[in-house]
Amino acid sequence: MAYRVWIGNTPIDCETAEAALELAQRIEGGTPVHSTKTQTAANGVGSRWTEKRVADFLRLIDGNQRKLIDALVEHSDGQTDQQLMTLLGLNDGRALGGVFGGLWKNAKKVGADPADLYEKKPTTIGGQKAYEYVLRDSFRRVVKVNRGEE
Repeated sequence: MAYRVWIGNTPIDCETAEAALELAQRIEGGTPVHSTKTQTAANGVGSRWTEKRVADFLRLIDGNQRKLIDALVEHSDGQTDQQLMTLLGLNDGRALGGVFGGLWKNAKKVGADPADLYEKKPTTIGGQKAYEYVLRDSFRRVVKVNRGEE
């Protein structure tokens, strides 16, 4: 496991918890420091979605943002843009983009990486270009833990 210490907006990865704590204790001044334990994947990238961040995120979202996240949690294989627009009662992709934009802003508010929330994949359905949206595993896993499903 890697331990990440955040100094302002700069992440510093440490090999051990002791090294992360020592670094955090050495830093004094006005810049807030917080440490998060991240699971390191084979490619060396960890997720900032912790149980607390997911809980805070879910408290922030409501309305169409909540419906969209619930639909993507429910459908692990993803949903197309058309399916999401129908579910949310939206007329065009710009309105759907507004919902996704709100999710990005709320992810940033809780200190998570919005790019680690979902994946947008181009696809073709019946000769028509479309996009399919799938939650990233790192987010989905923590949401399920948050909801008591795992």
